[in-house]
Amino acid sequence: MSWENSKLDFKKAKDWIIYNQAENGRISWDEKGKSDPWDHCECLIALAIFEEWDAFDLGIKWYFSNLNDEGCIYPEYKNDEPVHNHYESHHAPYIILPLMQAVLMGRDDLLNPYIKSQLKVIFAQLDKFKDSEGYYYWAKDTKGFSDNSLITASMSIFLSLKAFDKSISIEFNKQIWESKFNRDGIDRSRFSMDFYYPFMCGVKTNKLDFQNSLKDFYVDGLGVKCVKEEPWITIAESCECVIAALIVGDHKAARNIFNNILQFKNDDGIFPTGYQYEMDIFWPEENSTWTNAAVIIAAHALSTYSNKETSKGNIFFYLNNLLEGDQAINSFK
Repeated sequence: MSWENSKLDFKKAKDWIIYNQAENGRISWDEKGKSDPWDHCECLIALAIFEEWDAFDLGIKWYFSNLNDEGCIYPEYKNDEPVHNHYESHHAPYIILPLMQAVLMGRDDLLNPYIKSQLKVIFAQLDKFKDSEGYYYWAKDTKGFSDNSLITASMSIFLSLKAFDKSISIEFNKQIWESKFNRDGIDRSRFSMDFYYPFMCGVKTNKLDFQNSLKDFYVDGLGVKCVKEEPWITIAESCECVIAALIVGDHKAARNIFNNILQFKNDDGIFPTGYQYEMDIFWPEENSTWTNAAVIIAAHALSTYSNKETSKGNIFFYLNNLLEGDQAINSFK
């Protein structure tokens, strides 16, 4: 089924995002007022897919108005007040993904001098976050840079860089991969995000490797766990894994996972953050906007992939060269 035919099933999830958007454009997780710029961007991708341009443009305006002179943004807000006094490397550059998704939907007007100048500042400062081995420090504050690198943050930066400059090539030293990303001596391979993000952004490409790793996280009939040993299905991780499965060519796994999470849509048409299946409860008690955005993005990806739609295509397919003729699309560089 095409996206135009299936989007009605996810309209209420989209409406939930808009309901939690403040008058100044900031999109909160829910009614409690917490917001995260990366999750804000995830919501903007979903709004672009739905072509909700008034809400989208307002969200872009809020984002740029909260960048500092160096092109960084605080990692968390409570209503409109910053919660932490540091900057995380992957937050600011991620704004380019909703912008590029909008361009894929026909919004060439966004390729304007103001936005291009803002993006140049953001991407110019990224080099400061690089460590001696070419990876990206997680964060910086007044004392300097964090000595931690994270797979998900580095992969998010890689996706953002590809959106900014499609010709860019980044080589990660995979010989130090395991030691580099085991944060503070803690095994990060326990987290599903660290498994599928490299596939979602094209750093890893082997379909069999993907399928073997998926076995550690997929619960038949429910979806994808956030952490390997925890009996906790998370809807956003399941949906991002759907996109990764499509990118490596495992359409069957993608469809199975997505069909699993559809059962969790509530009577209002909104998806919860996660489900603890041993206790049979939704946990935490929230219906986060970014989770609903991930559902929309995965639904759009499945529709466009199944029907080989190249117009109004999915940003993650564009960044992984799965759209025919995508080299002709204008960029922000």
